[in-house]
Amino acid sequence: MACTDHYDRQMPTFGRRLPVPADVHLQVLHVTVRCADAWKVRQAIAGCAGVGVVRCQIMVREHSATAESIAPRVHLMIGLSPSSYVAVLQALMQAVPSAELGFLVTWPEHLRRRGSGRAAS
Repeated sequence: MACTDHYDRQMPTFGRRLPVPADVHLQVLHVTVRCADAWKVRQAIAGCAGVGVVRCQIMVREHSATAESIAPRVHLMIGLSPSSYVAVLQALMQAVPSAELGFLVTWPEHLRRRGSGRAAS
């Protein structure tokens, strides 16, 4: 993704993460919540070791009938290790019970879906 690569190069070195060791198998969990609940999700997963939001996408729904369905929603992609999956689910359900849990994919699959050429690493 050209846009992500552009911002990554401009990120100060203190904000960069170190490369992930080859023996660690990261996964990405897709979660959708109301925009107002995104901060609760971030706070909840902050207590889980080695977990963080990889990507945040605002979803705008057009032609919705109710105020609840018009409210903007956020699609969060949460990076985690397989060992932290249960802790992340518990933290999410306690913080935002209305969260919509999506699919769980491996890191290379996530990169492939996002169109990154670095999926092989």
